[in-house]
Amino acid sequence: MTQPLRLGIFSANVVASWAERHGTFATHDLAVEQIPVTSSPQQFRSLMAGEYDVVLTSPDNVATYVLNKGNPLGQRLDLQILRAVDRGGRLSLVGRPGVDRLADLAGGRFGVDVPTSGFAYVGFALLRSAGLEPGRDYTVVTAGSTPRRRQSLADGDFEATLLNAGHETRAIRAGAQLLGTVSDVIRPYLGSVLATRGDVDTPAVAALLDAWDEAERAVVAPERREDVLSLLEAQPDTDRETAEQMYATLLDPEHGLCVGGGVEPAAFESVLRLRAEQGGFEQDHDLSALARPGGGLIRPSRT
Repeated sequence: MTQPLRLGIFSANVVASWAERHGTFATHDLAVEQIPVTSSPQQFRSLMAGEYDVVLTSPDNVATYVLNKGNPLGQRLDLQILRAVDRGGRLSLVGRPGVDRLADLAGGRFGVDVPTSGFAYVGFALLRSAGLEPGRDYTVVTAGSTPRRRQSLADGDFEATLLNAGHETRAIRAGAQLLGTVSDVIRPYLGSVLATRGDVDTPAVAALLDAWDEAERAVVAPERREDVLSLLEAQPDTDRETAEQMYATLLDPEHGLCVGGGVEPAAFESVLRLRAEQGGFEQDHDLSALARPGGGLIRPSRT
């Protein structure tokens, strides 16, 4: 019997798209609905309301909603990471034409999903390397999801933002300037994960993880390169050159896919440490323990 599953997702993901187009979800008796989210607070509000079964999100989001009562939803949530997905998809700080250096953002506006998100902290760290502090040297603008921020950057709503998963390539192609990447300030880095509520452990979720593994293996297989490029080119506003750059990022050991899904403790700890260094936790935590299975944030491996 086909099992329905709702996946809350910020941007198109090539592994999920492959599994949909090539029947991998169907082979695992899944009917996956990929539902766009508008912001991380909305994503987790909908997850807790049962509107999503699984979300594709930042591991930093999982940490803050589990550990901080003062998160955007105002209560600590019961969440678990199911698997690692990627190392950030070349998460990049990009500026409008004329903003050619980090220092050029002085007096400007920096667009983020929400100011307390992990991606925002990456941006703050990059700008701090140029001596710029939020609130003092530039204004932080809450702007929602990655696709929204790319459009808002083009519309002139702010001077710089963080983009990844091909959106940075599209923005640069349209005239935006690359100001820095996550690897300039944090390495190793864990960019996105699959996560769900702690009380959700269904056959559909298990089937999703099996299907994801299978689709991921296909995406990184050299003999499927042209098929993957075709899939990437099918995304809106994606020409061949952009697709090739996105494909190269998928295979990049520093920015690309986390093949096999294991959460690298050092990479997750880097994410947690970035939040801690910027005062993003309400109390002290053993970050090394949290970044490992058994620390309370990662679901134990399937047996």
